[in-house]
Amino acid sequence: MILNYWFVRQKRGLWSRCASTVAKTKDAEDQLNVTAFNTYVYLVKAGKPVGPREVMRGANLTSPSVAYRNLQKLMDLGLVLKDEYSNYVVKEKVGLKGYVWLGKTIVPRFIVFGLIFLGMLIAEVVILVPHLLLSASVEGSFWLLTATTIVAAAVFLIEGSRFKKNSK
Repeated sequence: MILNYWFVRQKRGLWSRCASTVAKTKDAEDQLNVTAFNTYVYLVKAGKPVGPREVMRGANLTSPSVAYRNLQKLMDLGLVLKDEYSNYVVKEKVGLKGYVWLGKTIVPRFIVFGLIFLGMLIAEVVILVPHLLLSASVEGSFWLLTATTIVAAAVFLIEGSRFKKNSK
């Protein structure tokens, strides 16, 4: 009975920590503008404590005051910590709406989906080429599948490149 109570408490604690992380992420997504987003991405890529001037240069901001304002916003959101030397470091890497972290690189999700469809298209072409070389018949549904895959890959890759362009 006591063990069961302890397990339920631990489980609730885990869920409350997960819920607070999700709430923090949603709050961060809503409050990050383009320059604050670029500042956060630079801090993650730097992977070390950096000052406002380094952030200004690395995130292509106009002045140290803009960098400082963005760093303060990131601190208020709980994404960044300030050390005793007035340098800033990422507290935790969070997912941002529409993006996926691949190591220290941030990629729009549309591009990931486009690459998945591109991989499927390559597999379809590998299956299709021997049939065409041997003059074997190819079902109409396979041609439809290939055309659909081409369209899906193109749409996702184009939208992903637009999404990435808009975030800069």
